[in-house]
Amino acid sequence: MNKILSMLFVVCITGCSSNSNKFENCADSMFMLTNTLMQKRMPTEAKSSDEIVEFNANSYEDKKKYQFYVALIEICKLEHSKDPEKFNSNYE
Repeated sequence: MNKILSMLFVVCITGCSSNSNKFENCADSMFMLTNTLMQKRMPTEAKSSDEIVEFNANSYEDKKKYQFYVALIEICKLEHSKDPEKFNSNYE
């Protein structure tokens, strides 16, 4: 019985972290794309490439402290809910 509970726990944790990684990959991609667009439209507001790389190097938990990043995650969750298979293949 303990082995079964342990296996279920591992499966749940693995599944949840897998989606978290995909949402992080998606949000990171959207963050970079948004900044690229800002460089063209509002160059003074855009971040440098080094600043983007530095931000994306932070842990997922640290990045989620920023409201803009959390908004990107929500957009990614919406994208996932519309077509999970496509989303999963895009952000593996």
